[in-house]
Amino acid sequence: MSTVEDLFIIGRGHSLSLNKMRQVAEVHGVAFVSRTAKNNGVSAWVSPLEDVQPHPAGSLSVCLRSRNSTLATFVQPRRFYTAYHVATLTPRDPMTLAEKLWWARCIEENRYRLNFGRQANRTLSSLELPDVQPDWVRDSIVPTYEELGDSELVQDDLQRLMTSAAPISVSKIFQVGRGRTVLKREMRHGRTPYVGASGLNNGVTSWIDQKAQWLGGCVTIASNGDVGAAFYQSRDFCASSDVTILTPRFHAQPEDLLFIVTILRMEKFRWNYGRKWSSSKIAESTVLLPTDDRGDVNWYGIRKFISRYPIFSVIPFDGREDHDTTAAAMGRTSVRGV
Repeated sequence: MSTVEDLFIIGRGHSLSLNKMRQVAEVHGVAFVSRTAKNNGVSAWVSPLEDVQPHPAGSLSVCLRSRNSTLATFVQPRRFYTAYHVATLTPRDPMTLAEKLWWARCIEENRYRLNFGRQANRTLSSLELPDVQPDWVRDSIVPTYEELGDSELVQDDLQRLMTSAAPISVSKIFQVGRGRTVLKREMRHGRTPYVGASGLNNGVTSWIDQKAQWLGGCVTIASNGDVGAAFYQSRDFCASSDVTILTPRFHAQPEDLLFIVTILRMEKFRWNYGRKWSSSKIAESTVLLPTDDRGDVNWYGIRKFISRYPIFSVIPFDGREDHDTTAAAMGRTSVRGV
């Protein structure tokens, strides 16, 4: 087995304190990587220091000591500073971005070995990794930041699209249903995603060996737990009773549902654990969507807006170019609803 030290040069990091640095806007700053497992490890953007050289873009950052984030590993696309107990990894041999991401995931898969009382400061170098990478890793092409388009252009296009926005009832464009909980003791590991009341991993909390209750091409919203966490589900799936499922009443394209998911997430601040967004309340809610001259949702404008930006071209839709996800089509299947 290879070790981390065999593949990477391990750096100690800067051990800087954020409260002693000046925070600035992202466009002007250097990434400050701390002991967090969120946001690619970046907790702030700071002014460059005259006497401290940032780590170069393309290096990996590894959290060495944390209550919950030990071994959180990320590829940093921009130069960065590090906080205490964050190490850096520089490949000994040239690696593609896909290869770096794969090794980062391999390192992070060892998080279960560590906890607040058992850290990685001394053991990172000897951590064992696979000897070889799968062929698909070397053949993978990861889209780069530069391909996402100009953020100012995106904002301008979005503002123009939303000038005709009007409140649209959720129940007008979706059939509102509710999931059915599968008990833990009945779960067996399988290939069907099980969507729970989580705001992580597209809402998927398990993969189970059961027939899907819902067809792909739906939107799920957590009505409990991480209330308001909305996701587009491209695959057939099961869902718990804490999840509300929105089945389109129209002939939906993935672009339509991704746009609506973004709008729904903007409503998240209104709800919490003590004020749940139940299925009945979701059905009564309205969302602000662009409309045409007749007052109908401007699906053509939404699809045209999204198609302009390359990032959406890399979102997988399970090979199905056209989802027949209308409520009528759903009614012709064995999919459960409420």
